[in-house]
Amino acid sequence: MSERKIKVDVLTLDSVQCAACGYMMESIAAMPPDVQEMIEYKEWSIKNKSGIAKFLELNGRVLPTICIEGDLVFESIIPQYEELIDELAKRAPTPEMAERIRSLRDVGFNFDKIQENLEKAGAGKYTRVDSEIE
Repeated sequence: MSERKIKVDVLTLDSVQCAACGYMMESIAAMPPDVQEMIEYKEWSIKNKSGIAKFLELNGRVLPTICIEGDLVFESIIPQYEELIDELAKRAPTPEMAERIRSLRDVGFNFDKIQENLEKAGAGKYTRVDSEIE
């Protein structure tokens, strides 16, 4: 049985047209592969109904916001790598996963595969008014 992943929701206006929203998505997408294996993340644009519903469900207040395991963690503040690692570790489902995440604190962002990671996250794909996220 595989280990449960840490759920990360990124509330945005639109990661393609809003620079701050794009940077917020990049901060998640640029996490090193070892961290990527432990998280599951998705952009929720308030330009569509499902994004608005997620914003309300999580009690969002400002955009962009990174929510980790349902907690509003980075509201309009683009996190530094170490801050993001620390917050992920705090919310890890097991002490072993938390320790594994903390052990990667000195690795830093991986900007080499940012486009691939953003595409995997669906950045900008669900920003039309008539679009819906599965």
